[in-house]
Amino acid sequence: MEKENGENVSNTSDKASKTGLVIRDRINAIAGVNRHSNYKIAEIIGKSERYVRDRKDGKSDWKLGDIELYGEATGYTISEITAKEFNIKPAVNER
Repeated sequence: MEKENGENVSNTSDKASKTGLVIRDRINAIAGVNRHSNYKIAEIIGKSERYVRDRKDGKSDWKLGDIELYGEATGYTISEITAKEFNIKPAVNER
């Protein structure tokens, strides 16, 4: 589909929503405390590094299932990550 000015139009956005950016910042903070690379996050949630990078860079929103998986691996519930107030926790030790 094309607009009048010739730009392509699709149903997907190339930017995360405002809420998505808040979630992104929280996940980035959790990843920082836990020293998780994009590779490690991708491994935890079963997605590609590119997928993780696009979300960490704010190009796309995180999916609820991914937030839940990463939260479980780092000691957070999905409710804690998405709540109005957020508190960072100490790093989770690898077992």
